[in-house]
Amino acid sequence: MLLRASGEREAKDYDLQAVTDPDADSGLPHDRLLRALAEQTAGSQWQALGTLREAAAAMGEQQMVDALVVASAFNGITRVADATGIPLDENTAATTVTLRDSVGLDNFDYGVKSARYG
Repeated sequence: MLLRASGEREAKDYDLQAVTDPDADSGLPHDRLLRALAEQTAGSQWQALGTLREAAAAMGEQQMVDALVVASAFNGITRVADATGIPLDENTAATTVTLRDSVGLDNFDYGVKSARYG
């Protein structure tokens, strides 16, 4: 089962390096604000997040709230998956080889993440 737009296969010209490179332009509107909202939410940087919310209002209040909800939800879902040792399923592993390589995802050190975010 796919969520609304997740099954769409229309080619988009996004730079996925922007996931791990803060200087890259992803091609998404407000990409730097979205990345900062996600990072500060995942890092529990609440004071900085409060300041950023004022700047992020430029993207629209509902879009900012949506971004914060998604960042919070994914942070929690990832923690549950990591804690229970849920492996990446074979189909996803096979179809995301190039993506994971291009953004360096397979080099991610979970020990560093645990130390950083507790």
